[in-house]
Amino acid sequence: MAAQRNFSVEPLGQGQSIPSSVPLVLPNNLEYDLGTHTVRRKPGVERSSLAAVVEAMSLLAGIDDPVAVVAVTGPCRTGKSYMLSRMLGSSDAFQLGHSFEPETFGIWMSTKVLKCDGLTVVLLDTEGIDAVQAEAQNDASLLVLTILSCSLLVFNTTSVPKQGQLEKLQCFAELAEAVRIWKSGELDHEEFSRHFPDLLWLLRDSTLTPTDADGNPIDARSYLTKRILKESGRFRPTPSDMVSRAITSFFPALDCRTLPPPSSDTDVMRNIETSQDKLDPEFNQGVEDLVKDILSTVKPKQGFGQGKTVTGRQLAALVQHYVATLNDPRSLPTLQTAWDAALMTLVEDTVRELQERYVREMRQGIQQAGGMPLEEDPSSSAASMMSLHQTVFEGLLDTLKGRLHSFCEAAEMTQAVVELTASVNGTQDDSRGILCSLLSENRSSSESFCNQLVQNLYQPISDKLASPPENYDIKALEADLAQLKATYDEQARGPCKHKVYLQFAEFLEGQKTAFSTIKGYQEEDYKLQEETRRREAEVANLQEERLQVERQVALSMKEQQDQVEMLMAEFGREVQNLKEEEKERRDAIMRDLQVKMEETAQRNVAMLEELSRRQEGVVQQQMEAMQQQQRQQMEGMMQMAKAIQERNDRLARELQEQAQKAKSPGFLENVMGSVVDVVKQGASLILMSKFPLAGAAAAVGASAAQAVTGRTATTGTAPKAPSIK
Repeated sequence: MAAQRNFSVEPLGQGQSIPSSVPLVLPNNLEYDLGTHTVRRKPGVERSSLAAVVEAMSLLAGIDDPVAVVAVTGPCRTGKSYMLSRMLGSSDAFQLGHSFEPETFGIWMSTKVLKCDGLTVVLLDTEGIDAVQAEAQNDASLLVLTILSCSLLVFNTTSVPKQGQLEKLQCFAELAEAVRIWKSGELDHEEFSRHFPDLLWLLRDSTLTPTDADGNPIDARSYLTKRILKESGRFRPTPSDMVSRAITSFFPALDCRTLPPPSSDTDVMRNIETSQDKLDPEFNQGVEDLVKDILSTVKPKQGFGQGKTVTGRQLAALVQHYVATLNDPRSLPTLQTAWDAALMTLVEDTVRELQERYVREMRQGIQQAGGMPLEEDPSSSAASMMSLHQTVFEGLLDTLKGRLHSFCEAAEMTQAVVELTASVNGTQDDSRGILCSLLSENRSSSESFCNQLVQNLYQPISDKLASPPENYDIKALEADLAQLKATYDEQARGPCKHKVYLQFAEFLEGQKTAFSTIKGYQEEDYKLQEETRRREAEVANLQEERLQVERQVALSMKEQQDQVEMLMAEFGREVQNLKEEEKERRDAIMRDLQVKMEETAQRNVAMLEELSRRQEGVVQQQMEAMQQQQRQQMEGMMQMAKAIQERNDRLARELQEQAQKAKSPGFLENVMGSVVDVVKQGASLILMSKFPLAGAAAAVGASAAQAVTGRTATTGTAPKAPSIK
């Protein structure tokens, strides 16, 4: 028995006012009102398809952990909703009803989940597959959708089913024609068990002990496999045979459990959601044991491919694709196609979501750093655009990796990283990435800020030049300009500070008229100084631009290197995981094969024993018939031998009488001897021809003839007559 896991019950959609369960998929003639949390019928619309409910899909897509999906299906009014509610430690997590009308239409999802060790268990309640309003096509579509969405399917029925009742479950047999595994559409029924969920057949209100064909008690699983799902063995499979074959072939694991009736009290059953303490203790204990067993063994839903698990976000994409396919009469749900489509949708949605997150987090980081403009150099001691970009982008890559890890192969992961990188950083041919837009905005902000700064710093100098103080000379002007440069260098921000100062230096060069009013002004000397300042500004600006380009290239190379290293490490882990999973799969296959071989051997032994018993009976009957025939033959032979003896005696007497009357007794004696020989030979031939086993009768005839010969010999000795032919 698997170790017990400690699950906690947690709500979905934190902070939202939502009911205990919401519809995940509804028939097209129904619609869900988010405001009132009710389902209402669409007037004049007939049920013909299914529709995914956006609100529920949003809740499901919010689960980034691997999910294990437990779904309950089966005939309506059999307690499916109540059983799921008890799994959450409640009695009314799903709507219960007490009329003949079904309460559940489509597929409903609990808004509370069970969580343990990074695994989230999602519970789904489905419409009864034989509801009055349902049709065969609806049953098949819902069953297909439920099977493709869950990792454990609980098939809920009342009491112990009979083999003939399987004919009502033709929707299982129709799975072979309703689902495909590969895009090519090959007949791949043998692949179903690798992608279908485990099946637990729950027999409700069961009061009888399951027995084998000889009336011996057996466990519920053996009863299911050996009695209910046993095929008839006819040359042409019956409808029940087809259902049995589908159930035993398509589901990788098959189990069966029983539960006694909850209560015999009608009032208690009518209010079962509030009467748990009044239910049969044996029923309550059975439910608790069943829930523990399910939660201790439930597995994450597997994706298409070895080692791929499905998260809530991925499951939402798969369900939407399956619904669209089931609604198209020209299409069949194909697992590979659905996986590829869901993967594409997931990558696109993830990249788009991460783009929005990148902008949001960059804005927040810029605001926390004091707003634009910021420096671009990541080596700057202050917050910079590129250091902020590195931090945010690394977080995006981690999220992308975590979200797609269980869904993508290494090549698909690389493509997703490339798409995200291109959308953020831009490409060599197209620089219109999000980062480029933010950098452009930052540079514009830097240019505006620095222009305003230099204007504010120059304004006092400009005022002095317009009306020079009495002792204001060229040296004082030079000192003011030097102070302006120092203050500007200290306060200027962003990548355009050198460019703006260069423009300011060119501006100063044109201020000849204003400078000429200053004492000690020498035009040539000032021109030389201004040229020096201008060239220094140009050099600083060019150096800043070169550094920006180098930083961009280095950053891009580092990001690419980090991505390659990440993908290589991921690929190595994938390979190792695949090796381990392949080994586990082989071991599991060997264990399953061993179990099947043992079961087959047991069946063969039972068949041989049965055949031996049958052959022994046939042989016994044949022996008795042969013995009876032999007795009849012996009786016939004895009667014939007696008749022959009596006839010989009579003939002997007649010959003796004739011999006494004849004149030539010697001649008559010879004739009589010859007649006796003929009689002996004739009797033996007759007996041997009619009764091959009548040697004893021939001996009796011979002894009788010998007796006659002996009696005639007492009358006299005569020469033996010639034999008569």
